[in-house]
Amino acid sequence: MSEHVNALSPLEKDALQEIMNISFGQAAAGLSEVINMHVTLTVPRITVLRIDEIYPYIQAEISGVDDISMIRQFFSGKFSGSSILIFPHGEGKKLLKLFDENMELSSVSASEIDVLEKETLIEISNIIMCACVSKIADMLGDVVHYSPPRYYSQDQIETTLKEAFSEDEIFAIFFKTVFHFKVFDASGFLFLISNYSTLEWLKNAIENYLNQYA
Repeated sequence: MSEHVNALSPLEKDALQEIMNISFGQAAAGLSEVINMHVTLTVPRITVLRIDEIYPYIQAEISGVDDISMIRQFFSGKFSGSSILIFPHGEGKKLLKLFDENMELSSVSASEIDVLEKETLIEISNIIMCACVSKIADMLGDVVHYSPPRYYSQDQIETTLKEAFSEDEIFAIFFKTVFHFKVFDASGFLFLISNYSTLEWLKNAIENYLNQYA
């Protein structure tokens, strides 16, 4: 399977990086509108991973992998698969402040905080994942449809990740992004999971995209 991943040439990776920068710009604009606060999203270099590399990569990149929050959303079209957005420990509670900057977490019960954090992460993830995937598809000549995003509790995450990454003929495009808000920064880890038939479409679509500027 490694030859499939390696078949994404440096030029194709650069083009995909450019497309992702534009996609994350759209996601930041959508999030800014919802929370009425300027947001920027930085996108370091993307990484394309084989199936056997994905879960070890998560464990290496995210400290405290046993205490994370995760949202997953499926999308379908020529560009099809699922988005997984992982937030390290503590990021959800920071993001709660975006919707109520005067909220005092000490005055709210633990169960209420859990519900609010879950709802916040689902809403933010939905904005980011839909904006990113939609813009990628749009720039590459496709239209995608989505299932509702789903939040996974801690006791579901490891099993869900291993199941998601155990199917034959899949790969992942990985992005670590930092959300820059007026009052703090937060980080998240976005995976776009797809299969190798989609990779072939992606390569052809990127070639057509590059030919516009040839």
